[in-house]
Amino acid sequence: MHIIAGRLRRRRLHAPKGLKTRPTSGRVREAMFNILESRRSLDGAAVLDLFAGIGSLGLEALSRGAASAVFVEDRPAVLQVARRNAEECGVSSACRFQCMDALRYLERYHGPPWDLVFADPPYGLESAADLPAGIAPILAPDGLFVFEHDHRWRYEACPGLVLRRVYGRTTISVFEHVREAPE
Repeated sequence: MHIIAGRLRRRRLHAPKGLKTRPTSGRVREAMFNILESRRSLDGAAVLDLFAGIGSLGLEALSRGAASAVFVEDRPAVLQVARRNAEECGVSSACRFQCMDALRYLERYHGPPWDLVFADPPYGLESAADLPAGIAPILAPDGLFVFEHDHRWRYEACPGLVLRRVYGRTTISVFEHVREAPE
């Protein structure tokens, strides 16, 4: 696995041995970033990578111009691989790493809004189905939430859904910030 485009193009990404991870395939990652870059510039973006795994989504965003990325992963050994990948790509100074459950991170987060949020939870994690509603309050006004999920999960009725693409078993749903209705 490697970075697809940008200043870090072709940099190799390590994956943990013996631990189950499901990094986003190169084909899906390329399609995802083509979609993103057609909707907004990544230059200077603050990125949150939930269920980060080896960090491929956040690192790809940094390669394409994002200013910073926070990687949230609850498995210490896997997060260590993401940290190693950032160090070997020379971008660790633009990264922060949080070893904790992604849903708990969202519950506790009270910082500035995010320009771009990625979530690639385990497909069997039922509580992840509520992520679009949980992400909405932390998105910047021009922010996007990119949700990689099992093709059986449907979000057509969710506010902010702007795009849905299916790649085999994987679906990418993209959500925009939902502006509150004036009172």
